[in-house]
Amino acid sequence: MEQDKKQREEEITDKQKWFQVNHRYTTICIYALIVIVCGTAIAMMIVNWSATKAFIMHWFSVLSPFWAALLIAYFLRPIVDGIDRTVDRLLAHGKHRKIVRYTSIFLAYIFVIGCIILVINFIIPQLTHSITELTASVPAIYDRLATYLMGLEDRYPELDMTTLLQKLKNMVPDLVNFGTNIVGNGLVMIYSLSISVVRMVINVLLAVMISIYMIASEDFFREQAKRLVYAVFNEQSGNAICRTCKECNSIFSAFLLSKALDSLIIGCLCCMIMSVLGLPYAVLLSVIVGITNMIPYFGPFIGAIPGVLIYLCLKPMDAIIFAIMILVLQQFDGLVLGPRLLGQSTGLNPIWVIFAITVGGAYFGVIGMFIGVPVVAVVAYLLNKLIKYRLKNRNIKALQEFSKES
Repeated sequence: MEQDKKQREEEITDKQKWFQVNHRYTTICIYALIVIVCGTAIAMMIVNWSATKAFIMHWFSVLSPFWAALLIAYFLRPIVDGIDRTVDRLLAHGKHRKIVRYTSIFLAYIFVIGCIILVINFIIPQLTHSITELTASVPAIYDRLATYLMGLEDRYPELDMTTLLQKLKNMVPDLVNFGTNIVGNGLVMIYSLSISVVRMVINVLLAVMISIYMIASEDFFREQAKRLVYAVFNEQSGNAICRTCKECNSIFSAFLLSKALDSLIIGCLCCMIMSVLGLPYAVLLSVIVGITNMIPYFGPFIGAIPGVLIYLCLKPMDAIIFAIMILVLQQFDGLVLGPRLLGQSTGLNPIWVIFAITVGGAYFGVIGMFIGVPVVAVVAYLLNKLIKYRLKNRNIKALQEFSKES
């Protein structure tokens, strides 16, 4: 009996050994399954790229209030922090932190909204006046263009400028018909425009409210993110991840804030110089130059194109003066103002900046041309950290010699 019992126990033990789970191979199988699933998903996304792009753009559109709120929070947080420190130093002395924080947020938004209202009250009438003058000068621009083309025909008889002028004249009835169609479909257009305006107002209000909540709950979000990181990773890895995220945030926010201040200064300088030189449409063109200056490298030249074209039609000498002024401003921005404000906020090679502008502009338009640079800067920083980590304990002589040469 005892021998049979021992034999049965041995058989049970052998079966347990046979069905014993090997944690090493289980982990490998899980990783392999994750790689297969992710690879299949990526392959399906690439094969159906049009549907993938439409899906991504749809969600970007749906979440547009959150992206706008994130940008607003980025721009307003330094103002809130400055007011917070001032109020705490003068009144609170480290007490009632929540009240001081909420008061600082309220004062920061009131200050920014007041500045926006003052700017609108100053700029909008100037812009309206400039656009009205420019519209009124369209017939004169047409006559000047016709005279110039006829002069070319006298100089170069082989050119058929009469046909070109006739086509320009034929455009007038087409424009009239276009205006008639607009009037005929006025109710539909008014309805569509109203819906668009209401949607835009709702999105702006949502963005402002979300940005207020983001700034007010900044410590809460930071604490929750840290809890999640330390719950998944060990302490050493968690410290490295939190430190890396902080540095990425510094790169992104430093570029946004510095470039916005740089563009504001360039726009104001452009307006003042144009006023001193007596160039017309100073406010209109300065606003365009200031906004396009947010795009690195190409921004000043993109902003100069409308002004040069307008001045070429009105007074070619003004176009030359304006182009020289923009070139001088661009040199001042690139050599003096930009390095002082931006410093090494991105640390990108110019080739990568051009790559970021090209790809961002192709997929997300003007906003993508601006946002693409700090995004690529963050990605480049993360790749650099990964490469340094991988090469840290490796003794590669070729890399050491290359580093000494460079």
